[in-house]
Amino acid sequence: SLTIRCEPKSQLCSTRTSEMLTKAALPSIGQNVELKGNLYSIDSELYDGPFSKVYTVSESGAQFAMKIERTVGPTRPVLKLDALVLKQLNAERAAVGFPRLIAAGRTSLYKYVIMELVGPDLQRLRRALPAKKFSLPTALRVGGQTLDRIQSLHDCGWLCRDIKANNFCIGRDDTAVIFMLDFGFARRYMREDGVIIGKRTAAGLMGTIFYAPLAAHAFSDQCRRDDLESWFYMLIEITTGSLPWQRCDPKTQYMLIGEWKRFAREAGRYLLLEGCPYEYDSILKTIDETGYYARPDYSGIATYLKQATIRLNIDPASPFDWQVNERIIRKSEFIGEKGESNVASERLNCHQERGEAVGSYAIHEGGECAIESDNIPM
Repeated sequence: SLTIRCEPKSQLCSTRTSEMLTKAALPSIGQNVELKGNLYSIDSELYDGPFSKVYTVSESGAQFAMKIERTVGPTRPVLKLDALVLKQLNAERAAVGFPRLIAAGRTSLYKYVIMELVGPDLQRLRRALPAKKFSLPTALRVGGQTLDRIQSLHDCGWLCRDIKANNFCIGRDDTAVIFMLDFGFARRYMREDGVIIGKRTAAGLMGTIFYAPLAAHAFSDQCRRDDLESWFYMLIEITTGSLPWQRCDPKTQYMLIGEWKRFAREAGRYLLLEGCPYEYDSILKTIDETGYYARPDYSGIATYLKQATIRLNIDPASPFDWQVNERIIRKSEFIGEKGESNVASERLNCHQERGEAVGSYAIHEGGECAIESDNIPM
């Protein structure tokens, strides 16, 4: 097999042109890539975007995920942020549920991050279910774990600014652990001395529109409260299967989606909370009452989730939906963009009838509706 040796940045030829940075120049399945003295075998491709790719790679019998980003194209340091945030979170012993950072760097052709390989994301798992929603015991447990991950991120001084089910994955070995990943939109909100960074006069519309907070729609700077607002929309979706503005086009109707969210605070509140435990209303009220510089009441929100669990006589140790039926994990690999559960079942059955191996695990990359607007100065 072909081995690509990556030279230090100082030895790179400065005359390389962007024409050389084509897909043909990037790693492909079957190649071996030497990075920082370790030889990684490219096993499979999980994602192929306009400026980035995600592979499964192996080294000394262990499998990892490798994300690469072309050195031309978007100037936003997505992979650099990924590596920086993960490195800090990995250093915090109390921060569980984040992939281990294995290596990060750059070559003449691309920047890369190698990290722990995790399982399918919550969005695919939800869409693999016939009703496209989790059972209430699973939704409440997912809500509690993902809230913990967000609090850990905030305690390290970072905002996510792109909270959604796609950015939370189950563990590869322990499927009861939920991992948080993809920090391409992350931003520091707190200095190392613990002082909150001042609010900017204007900010870009950033994040995934379906889950973007009201502050993003208003082109305002985001804070910890706004990550929790996005988390709450995610919680509604995994509980009921949809959001009231689900049929809106996020690319052309983002203003209408913002109006929907404002309406949901007033006369339309019942439309947002329909089918949810009534404790969700108290959670939204707690989030909305949090000031820009205030620390969110994470424990209070977690208490509401626990109260719903007790009131509904739910066993807090009950298994997740994907643990009760492991076919959901395999089926999630075949979920299309629209999340057709029946089509995914047919695809999985075809693979099993042909005796083909099904790779159960993936790593989520980006999101087709993620938007970063440059119309407002950052």
